[in-house]
Amino acid sequence: MPYYIAYDVDTLEIKNCYEYEHILDQDDDWVHVEILPPLHYECVDLIRDETGAPQIVRNDEKWEEKTQHEMKFIRTQRDELLKKSDISQLDDIKSNMSEEKRIEWVNYRRLLRDFPSTVTDPFNPVWPTPPN
Repeated sequence: MPYYIAYDVDTLEIKNCYEYEHILDQDDDWVHVEILPPLHYECVDLIRDETGAPQIVRNDEKWEEKTQHEMKFIRTQRDELLKKSDISQLDDIKSNMSEEKRIEWVNYRRLLRDFPSTVTDPFNPVWPTPPN
């Protein structure tokens, strides 16, 4: 679902951020703009370009803080998924699996362990799919 910001056209102050299917019809004097990836709506500022037109720019300090927060969340989620898949590594469970299925679980767990270092968009991570 897309994210939007609403800002005051005179002061460039961001007044609101929201997630919605489309720009809301607002009874206000604010300008509503969709924030497209890789930007994150909580990590932007508004400035005026050389012509005086409003321009959305990334706030690097907010971006770094938000990225670190998201990566911490990703690591926590990854740890939970690894714990849930630990059962696949028990000898009595593995003995009932085909060689192909064991390899699938080994590969899945390797992808999970490596996942934080391979994430390109921490705000929209694409998780590995567990074996059936």
